[in-house]
Amino acid sequence: MSELSEPARSRALLIGAHSFTDPGLEPLPAVASNLTRLAELLRDPEVWGLKAEHVHVLAEPDREQALGEVARLAEEAEDTLLVYYAGHGFVHDQSNELYLALPRTNPRHLYSALRYQDIREPLLGPQSRARRKVVILDCCWSGLALNGAMSTSGLGGMSDISGTFVLTATSETRTALAPPGETYTAFTGELIDALEHGIPEAPPLLTMMTLYEHLYGALVAKGRPKPQQRNGNTAGAIALARNRHRPAEEAPAEDTPATDSAAEAPANIQRRRARLRRRTVVMAVSTALVAALGTLPLTLDSLLDGARKGGSSADAGSGGAADARNDLSVELGVSVPLSGDFAELGEGIKNSAELAVEKANEDDFVPGVTFKIQARDDKSQTATGREVASRFVADSGVVGVVGPLGSGIAADTQKYMSDARLPEISPANSAPDLTLGADWLAGKRSRPYDTYFRVVANDMEQGPAAADHLFEWDGRRKAFVIDDRRTYGLSLAETFKAAFRQKGGDVVGETHVDHDQRDFTEEVKRARAARADVVYFGGDYGAGALLSEQLHSADPEIRMAGGDGLFSSDYISRVGSVGTGDICTVAGVLPDKLESAASFIADYKKAGYSAPYGPYGGYAYDATWALIRAFKEGVRITGDELPTTAREDLRKALQAVEFDGVMGRVGFDRYGDAITRRVQVYEVRDGNWSTT
Repeated sequence: MSELSEPARSRALLIGAHSFTDPGLEPLPAVASNLTRLAELLRDPEVWGLKAEHVHVLAEPDREQALGEVARLAEEAEDTLLVYYAGHGFVHDQSNELYLALPRTNPRHLYSALRYQDIREPLLGPQSRARRKVVILDCCWSGLALNGAMSTSGLGGMSDISGTFVLTATSETRTALAPPGETYTAFTGELIDALEHGIPEAPPLLTMMTLYEHLYGALVAKGRPKPQQRNGNTAGAIALARNRHRPAEEAPAEDTPATDSAAEAPANIQRRRARLRRRTVVMAVSTALVAALGTLPLTLDSLLDGARKGGSSADAGSGGAADARNDLSVELGVSVPLSGDFAELGEGIKNSAELAVEKANEDDFVPGVTFKIQARDDKSQTATGREVASRFVADSGVVGVVGPLGSGIAADTQKYMSDARLPEISPANSAPDLTLGADWLAGKRSRPYDTYFRVVANDMEQGPAAADHLFEWDGRRKAFVIDDRRTYGLSLAETFKAAFRQKGGDVVGETHVDHDQRDFTEEVKRARAARADVVYFGGDYGAGALLSEQLHSADPEIRMAGGDGLFSSDYISRVGSVGTGDICTVAGVLPDKLESAASFIADYKKAGYSAPYGPYGGYAYDATWALIRAFKEGVRITGDELPTTAREDLRKALQAVEFDGVMGRVGFDRYGDAITRRVQVYEVRDGNWSTT
């Protein structure tokens, strides 16, 4: 589970400007109210519980005061530093950078304002001791802190640094809103409401990603500017507040982080223990050893299990899978294509799941339980996918499933799996409606099935990432969009079109093709006639490689782009040097880009698998471990048979599971989406997919 950022070692800086000497700048009385109420809530023991002296409010500061406090608190905070700004925002005419208004700011001379880049530098510099940073901007054009021209100077990369979360009130092209007659600004008003009253059905601790998703839904429902976010590595899991909505008897409480006051009542602590239902083992471990183990996801659990095996009485009657010694075989299903065009991807997923199971069995992670993989070939076809799902459902020994690869299969089988209460985790699906419902694009989010989870980012991240790269970095302005009519391709196309238009690009045409189509002569003609400089394809590499080949043969200057369905060595083999410059986005990163995946890579190579782990292997490994850990936490074994409630018990535990995996922090929000979401852009260079 996420832990609350330690109040004693955290700091908050609230900056606001509500009155201005320049007559052309409208006063913002709501900003003063923002600062006052936010400061009160951050100090409230039922929210965060910071000491009064650890919440610094700068109302109407000058530039030197603001920058001085940012630098000072970046050095003083050891756990989390929150920096908040509310006021007018400006875009520099030449550099396109974001500037924040101060009381004496002259809009015609922006050197009198606070340059956002100048805030960023002390936060990320070597002098900063805060291991996690949260930046919240409530001003016009605040999305420039995430995208736009500033990203070329590194600003967009701020949130790529582990432990940094940036939340903005608007996109880079939208103004913020201070509704007349309302106490607070539109964005901060929703934030205050969430902190003050809590969020229904959200976890006991409000992470930054949970807050963002709630704010997005609430603001879109009111027709107000859409907030934006960018986070690095595990930053989405940063928790700055307790969820005040939860009934007292359900509030969490165990492994309570150290607080700096008696603010958290004993009753709260008892509730936290009741919520987490985790077993406690008392051990004497030095601080240095704990710090070292923190970077090894499985080592600490292995030590704790060792203590249990050694006869610790603390585990007696705990109610988890390790309560009794058993000889029980538990199967985890894997639904992936093991034949056909996508067999290589499927093999990588299957092998990685097997590797996780072998590790769990070798370590006796769940004493008395042997996990096995039951892999079935769904051929990446919906009809076969339904057959595979039906086999898993009918087999009572299967308690959870890793897969599928294709979003279309997931959409077709979700209800069937849910009716059987069989939890599934996809290492690759990215269609937003799988977790957010059919009306997600209109801002109406509703989780369709609580048995479905995924460990990768969804297309809400992929489409905009491609649009940003093509528009900002590659100078593309006219896009022709093609999709293959399937769930995956349709959602990619929709999110790309919306983001490209928001950037200022023009979608000059769009059409649909069949996923097994091989001749794209007509589509290429239409794209060229519309003078497109990029063709965006929502589909897989089977058709995508042929489209690229035919497109570049007709016009070498047109760029080809798509999602992670193109990310395959087979695509490269087909297009060759003709495809140089083609790009794709991948929902996640390759394991070899992460230090945390080093042991996984070594073990995979040692196992001698013929197929590479590919783009989804690391995520399949983490998905399998999530099922294993949830089984250990949630399924009570009292004999040599699975309880009839095993699947539902595992599902409940899976919703709460959280741990450091090989691909980052693993856990799920209330929709079943991953708490760690990253998208990487790849480009065809020198006959390979290379990171941009």
